[in-house]
Amino acid sequence: MDGTYRVSLKTPMGMQTGTFIFHEEGGVLTGFIKAMGSTNPISNGRMNGNTFTFEGSIKTVFGKLDYKAQGTISGNTLQATAKTKFGMMNISGVQQ
Repeated sequence: MDGTYRVSLKTPMGMQTGTFIFHEEGGVLTGFIKAMGSTNPISNGRMNGNTFTFEGSIKTVFGKLDYKAQGTISGNTLQATAKTKFGMMNISGVQQ
């Protein structure tokens, strides 16, 4: 899963684009999300086979948006959902 993924996020504030930068070692997933005008670290990241989970906060013009994400990697394609207090965000991306 190591790498940079160009992603599209269907958010409560409309479609957004961004970049996920991930590193996995021994099932622990670390990295950053660049989206909505800021760069934010992920936390509690886990990788098991081709599935992953992580959480964090994204700084937006409206304030901090906390989320919990889960998804899968298939080849160079990422598919995920992130649960926020405003609803679900669908995420899709391709490794760069």
